[in-house]
Amino acid sequence: MNRRMRLAVLTPVVVSTLAFGSASLLGGSAQAAAPSLACSVKQSATAGKFDVTLTGGQPGVQVTFTGGTSNNRFTSTSLANDSGVASTSGFIPVGAVTAEQGGSKITCGTVKEAEQQDARAQYSAGFKKGFDETKANCKAAAPPQGLTQIDPNFEKGFNAGAKAALESKFC
Repeated sequence: MNRRMRLAVLTPVVVSTLAFGSASLLGGSAQAAAPSLACSVKQSATAGKFDVTLTGGQPGVQVTFTGGTSNNRFTSTSLANDSGVASTSGFIPVGAVTAEQGGSKITCGTVKEAEQQDARAQYSAGFKKGFDETKANCKAAAPPQGLTQIDPNFEKGFNAGAKAALESKFC
């Protein structure tokens, strides 16, 4: 194929690639302008209570949170603040939690996922504290005692961290 023929064949490919590339860039900026809803369920400090938070909502527009099962339902409403954040807290039965605003509905998670996330966080915090306290003096540290009952996952993590510190090169 001579040079002129190769140029004629490649020109439409380059032009169409540029055209599609700019179209996708324009489409991407239009999508970026639309709010992106996100939602989470977290276990609160009060036993059996959960906090649900929606972000990316339309400020001043009502958000409806629902959860539970058909026999045991949780429903709450909240207005999104100036930052597009709405939240609620309550005793949510087992099941998925959703948030809806202006026809857009999003799944926030489940109570079980929130409990598991909290258990992992407690264990990790306990492990770090147990490891750090034991490493400081190379003696087995006891989990902290106070007026409130220690979280069992924190205590398990604390004991595992203390054991790991005693078996480490630090002691």
